[in-house]
Amino acid sequence: MSVLGSSKKRGDSVESAVINADPGIEYVGDSEATWHDCRTIQCLSPCYERPFLGIPVIESGTPGEIKSACVVRSNGDYDRSGAWYIKRQAHEKLLEAAGFYILVVYAPRPETPILRSVIIPASLLDEHLDGRWYDVDADRSENEVAQLTWTVLIDRENVPGSAEVSR
Repeated sequence: MSVLGSSKKRGDSVESAVINADPGIEYVGDSEATWHDCRTIQCLSPCYERPFLGIPVIESGTPGEIKSACVVRSNGDYDRSGAWYIKRQAHEKLLEAAGFYILVVYAPRPETPILRSVIIPASLLDEHLDGRWYDVDADRSENEVAQLTWTVLIDRENVPGSAEVSR
């Protein structure tokens, strides 16, 4: 196993960092809901560290899903920008609930520092996922997923250390 451990552990680390850094968001465990992992506990508005894409505020009680992508991933021959991995079933529930995503780009180091994050309504992210859904192995909990490279929504200039990564 790599120094960073599994993708699940890195994702959990990023989720914790996001929730701990924002007093307006609280954790939602799998025993309560498997289709989202946080909710707002006060009205949220955009800020420099966490801009909003397409919405002015998020009301208290709104469900959200935190998704993380490493700034870079290797395919063996060269490095590429990382991608968010979206599960269709959970996405559909978030759409129905008028929820949102916190999309995070993190550095490939053991402490998984957050380099940039944005908040986007599930309905707007849905437009970017159109045509990207594909079936996954039957042994997994989800049937369809989509991957979205972080550079689709976040400018490289806003993410430290991303300029040297291939597209």
